[in-house]
Amino acid sequence: MFLSDLVLGISFLSQTMVGVLGNTAMFLMYVHIFVAQPQQKKPTDLILTHLTVTNMVTLLTRGVPETMVAFGMKNILDDIGCKVILYMRRVARGLSICITCLLSVFQAVTISPSTSWWSQFKPRASHYILPSLFIFWLLNMPIPINIITFAKATNSATSTDHTYITKYCSTTPKNNVARVTLTLTASTLRDFIFVFLMSWASGYMVIVLRRHHRQVQHIHSTSRSPKSSAEARAIHTILLLVSCFVCFYCINSLITLHLSFVKEHDPELQSVMNFLSMCFPALSPLVLIHKDPRFPQIPMCL
Repeated sequence: MFLSDLVLGISFLSQTMVGVLGNTAMFLMYVHIFVAQPQQKKPTDLILTHLTVTNMVTLLTRGVPETMVAFGMKNILDDIGCKVILYMRRVARGLSICITCLLSVFQAVTISPSTSWWSQFKPRASHYILPSLFIFWLLNMPIPINIITFAKATNSATSTDHTYITKYCSTTPKNNVARVTLTLTASTLRDFIFVFLMSWASGYMVIVLRRHHRQVQHIHSTSRSPKSSAEARAIHTILLLVSCFVCFYCINSLITLHLSFVKEHDPELQSVMNFLSMCFPALSPLVLIHKDPRFPQIPMCL
C-alpha cells in the first residue's frame, strides 16, 4: 500500500465517521424534539431532518467504498451492489440540492417584509414543506434510473463498452449515448434551477438583513427582542450552510467538467472530487450543532 493511499483512506474514514456521527446526533435531536418537546419545534426542523438523512446516505454510499478501496480492498461490490450504491448516491445528491434550496427559499419567504410580493405566502409557508419534500422524492427517484441500468462493478466491466468511473464501479456505455445524454441533461437542468433558486434566496436574505440593520442601527442592541435575535441567528446559519453548499458544488462541478473532457483517467483528481463531494454532508451537522441552542453544547466543540 502506498503512503498516498493510506493518507487517502484515513481522510475518507475520518470524514465519514465525523459526518455520520454529526448527522446521527442531529437526527436524534430532531426526533426527540418532535416526540418529547413539540413546543420547541421549528418549521425548518422537518427540512433539516430530511437533510441529515440525505447527508448520511451520501457519506455511507461514497465514504465507505472509497475508504475500503483506499486501504487496498478489491472487488468490494458486485454488479447489483454497484447499481444500488450509485442509485442511492445520485438520489441523495439530488435531494440534497433540492432540500438545501427549500431551506433557503423558506427562510427568505419567512423574513420577507409585508410590502413584498412573497409575504402572501408567509402565513402558509410551513404547510408547503411536506408537499415540497414529497415532490422532491418523486422528482429525484426516476432521474438516475437510466445511468444505473448500465452500471457494473469495475472488475466485470471492460474498457471497450464502459467508461471508467471509480475503482469499484463503472458506467456510461458508449452505445447508449442518447439515453445517457438525456439523463445528464435532466440532472444538470435540475441542478441549475435549484442552485439558482437557493442563490437568489440567499442574496435576497442578505439584502433584507442589510435593510433591517440600517433601520435599527440607531436602537441600542440591548433593546432588541430575543425573538429578533433568534431569527437573525437562524438566518445567518442558513446563509452559512447555503454558502458552503454552493462553494463545494461549484468546485466539484468544475472538476467533473474537466474530467469529462480528459481522455485519460486521473485517479488523484477523482479522489479530490470524491472528497469535496463529502465535505458538505460532513460539515453541515457541525454547523447546525454549533448554532442551534437546543443542542447540548460541549465546551470543546467548535
